[in-house]
Amino acid sequence: MAKLRTEFNFILPKGEGIKVESGRKVSGTMRLIKVKDLVDIERDGQVQRGTGAYYVVLLTRCIKQLGLINAVNRNVIEKLDPVDFAFLVDFMNEINHQVIKRLPLKCPDCGYEYEGIISQLGEA
Repeated sequence: MAKLRTEFNFILPKGEGIKVESGRKVSGTMRLIKVKDLVDIERDGQVQRGTGAYYVVLLTRCIKQLGLINAVNRNVIEKLDPVDFAFLVDFMNEINHQVIKRLPLKCPDCGYEYEGIISQLGEA
């Protein structure tokens, strides 16, 4: 049986405002969402589901390191460029739904093109 990966590396598209070694792109490490994270946020009551604040709080729990910053908090996440924030939300959703591969698909009847995803259900 294959061992489930628990840490995932990423590189931010822009990386502006994050401390990083000179000449290097801003990279980081994210872990899978745990059910405990979702339960804690739900109990908080101040964070509504589906809002930007919800994803900010969730990312602060899941990102272990971002550039030279290893204490990633709400302040760090809120300073991200919108492109980087959107990238991290998409990346978080992908790893938690275990996206294995993306496939370009085309309907043989109508010619409509779309993207198919091969995945397995994630931890949360």
